[in-house]
Amino acid sequence: MNTSFRRACFSAALLVGLAQAVPAVAQTSYFFPGAQASSFDPKVPTPEQFLGYPIGSHYTRTDQIVAYLRELDRVSDRVSLRVLGTTFEERPQVVATITTPENQQNLAQLQQDRRALHDPKLPAPNYGKLPVVVSLNFGVHGNESSSSEAALLLAYYLTASTSPETQQWLQQSVVTVDPLENPDGRDRASHWFDQNKSWPNPTDPLDREHTEAWPGGRTNHFYTDLNRDWLSLTQPESRARMAFFHEWYPNVMIDFHEMGTNGTYYFEPSKPHSTENDLIPRATYEVLNVHMAKYFAKALDNLGSLYWTKEQFDNLSPIYGSTYPDFEGGVGITFEVGSSRGLAQEGTNGVVTFPFTIRNHVATGLATVRGAVEEKELYLRHQRDFFTSALSEAKKFTTKAYVFGNAQDATLTNKFLTVLLQHKIEVHELGKNVTLDKQSFEQGKAYVVPTAQPQYRIVNSLFEELTTFHDSVFYDVTGWSQAHAYGLAVSKQKNANLVQGAAVQAPKKLTGEVRGGQSSYAYLLPWSDYNAPRALTALQRAGLVAKVSFKPFRAGPADHPVDFGYGTLVIPVAAQKQPADSVFQVVSRISRQNQVAFTSVTTGFSVGGIDLGSNNVRTVPEAQAALLVGNGTNASEVGEAWFVASQQLGLPLSRIEVSNFGRAPLARYTSIVLVGGTYTSLDKAALEKLRRWVQDGGTLITLKNASEWVIKQGIVKEKLLVPANAGWADTTAAAKGKATGSRRADFVQQEQEGTRAIAGSIYLADIDITNPIGFGLTSRRLYVFRNGTTFLRPSRNPYATVAQYTAKPLVSGYVSQANLRQISNSAAVVVSKAGAGRVVLFADDPNFRHYWHGTSRLFANALLLGPLLNLPEGPAAISAEEEAH
Repeated sequence: MNTSFRRACFSAALLVGLAQAVPAVAQTSYFFPGAQASSFDPKVPTPEQFLGYPIGSHYTRTDQIVAYLRELDRVSDRVSLRVLGTTFEERPQVVATITTPENQQNLAQLQQDRRALHDPKLPAPNYGKLPVVVSLNFGVHGNESSSSEAALLLAYYLTASTSPETQQWLQQSVVTVDPLENPDGRDRASHWFDQNKSWPNPTDPLDREHTEAWPGGRTNHFYTDLNRDWLSLTQPESRARMAFFHEWYPNVMIDFHEMGTNGTYYFEPSKPHSTENDLIPRATYEVLNVHMAKYFAKALDNLGSLYWTKEQFDNLSPIYGSTYPDFEGGVGITFEVGSSRGLAQEGTNGVVTFPFTIRNHVATGLATVRGAVEEKELYLRHQRDFFTSALSEAKKFTTKAYVFGNAQDATLTNKFLTVLLQHKIEVHELGKNVTLDKQSFEQGKAYVVPTAQPQYRIVNSLFEELTTFHDSVFYDVTGWSQAHAYGLAVSKQKNANLVQGAAVQAPKKLTGEVRGGQSSYAYLLPWSDYNAPRALTALQRAGLVAKVSFKPFRAGPADHPVDFGYGTLVIPVAAQKQPADSVFQVVSRISRQNQVAFTSVTTGFSVGGIDLGSNNVRTVPEAQAALLVGNGTNASEVGEAWFVASQQLGLPLSRIEVSNFGRAPLARYTSIVLVGGTYTSLDKAALEKLRRWVQDGGTLITLKNASEWVIKQGIVKEKLLVPANAGWADTTAAAKGKATGSRRADFVQQEQEGTRAIAGSIYLADIDITNPIGFGLTSRRLYVFRNGTTFLRPSRNPYATVAQYTAKPLVSGYVSQANLRQISNSAAVVVSKAGAGRVVLFADDPNFRHYWHGTSRLFANALLLGPLLNLPEGPAAISAEEEAH
């Protein structure tokens, strides 16, 4: 480092250190340049006065942020604070609504009046009398910490400012401030930064302050990226936020983020067409975004801050907080500021300080309110036109209704119905039994969703496939259909004849039961219900012996016997240590807690198929599972596996740091999970320990490149397919149908290297539902999500390839032709025998973002039924020719 740069870095660090001595007036002039200190109500405390330190000198904890907003609510009639819900770690999720005292007294009526904007059946409103709603949302990624600090300053400004401009803003708008979209991640990050800060502060990017330990504070308790959860709504934070969203349908919604330290500031418009969704009116991108951008540019120009637009970040799908509003008649916008990731850090643009990043967000936040108020009628009219046009667009669309449901899985059907209703989608109960597209749908157990409704664009996003795009390089996933993720039967209808009766207002309240009452012989539970695996875990933890059927059978009274499929649980009464009355009480309690229906039987003699005493009805050992976590492992995939075990199965899952693997007593575990990641830190002794554990009967479950790792380490003898485009992306003229020449590309074409990635797309596989990994599925058609380049060759053992991609597998999303050829007919799931144990290899992440329930069932089966996976030996040796292939 040269002397002048070192001196500049020291000066910047010194300034940060001195910030605590700067009076509140100086902070006001820094964060609100041009505003006079006298224009703020002295009865309203500044954040510094309340917290005891200047904003930007310390990372503020979530409890302090909530406490400050409570104080604003207490001292000002402009503010009302509301608790929307709580997180997994019991932190409150709050939102502050800021507007004039008159509007505060009339919020319910204002919401009612604004219904005319999103309900085309109502007459057009008087736009002059309606407030524009601005939603400012901060900290969805907990370690992008400047945003929540900015929230405090923005809330203070809107509460305390007495300027005529601010008073006009509040008369013409309702501003909602969500200061903590991710409270759990925020505290994880703020604790790290505060624990590691120094005086003076090192600006070295490698200083511990700037290098968060695994898993970092970006995600929530289960390491979920809440900014990808707006459509799937798998987390409590998302569900609470969605309920509040639909109270107001914001016209302008901002999501405040941070990016790498070397970045400057990003705001929309995004990259035209290539990262935008064709369902959305062009006016959203070309008019609303452009109008608002002028305000952002002016605000940052006034500060002398650099910025950029029209690149990188996408508006392709409604999974983000900055895109979902686009599908609801508003305009959603991402703000990204170059992060200090600590109090100050060196970057290519000099030393980036925490106060500087906060000030940029404050400037664009105020510009948002200014622009929304000054352009109020534009945004209000757009929302009315948006929902009106939804009906006309639906009228032109071929599909008029979607029918979905699974009579054998009331839980999963109800779970999907709940998501639809949370998005305010019109749904009707199916009024009769029908067979559509060779699929059976039963009255009362299936539902119909018409496309002709104001929420047409969200309906389309939830059900439809998309394989045509304007570009081939993407920021995130290109396939997001929830209907495919749930794995439920779905039929597209070209008429709306099945849309009958009143719309469903709430999901059914499922109740468990024991059909037939107490039995002295056995209780049966179909494995097809989504909650059956959870019930198994509960039964075992209650001390009951449970068996699983490897073949179907028919049992029950002779006059109305019931078919029981692969994986049916059998609870034999005589095999239990508890008396029959106690067994019945346990089974009844677990049926209610898990909303599942057991059937009691009085005999082991089946009406059809195997009897209950058959060797094909096998005792399930109680699962004792472990998951390797920590440095080298993919935190998101760790969180997903943990979530399945904890929330879906009720199964205690030991999370073992990779660094502790050497001293882990592996004999206590029936299964061990390796998610995607790098396991090079496991030395030869650890590898041999893992190999012996598998050989001795353990079940190793591997995801994505962890599957590659175990193959390359020789733990199993399966084979990989070489990834397509292992070299450079094809940017030659020949690839464009022109004359061939030397392999040469312009420098700017390096962006095309992204085409080699598999951009989060959906594929069709054939699943063996007679294999324990496939138990519970009722169709061989399995939708699989892929966003990696692990390609498994089908096993030589014909019984070992549990799921295999079809010859034409692409269902939705983007994939290059070269990658598609590799995926076609490759293996999605392989079970490979290794001594007395086995390895379950997933080419993909079956638990992706917690909503791929069709494949997470396979993962659950591997955890719970893995020890029962015994494959025939097959050929004793592999020929040299086969080995070469």
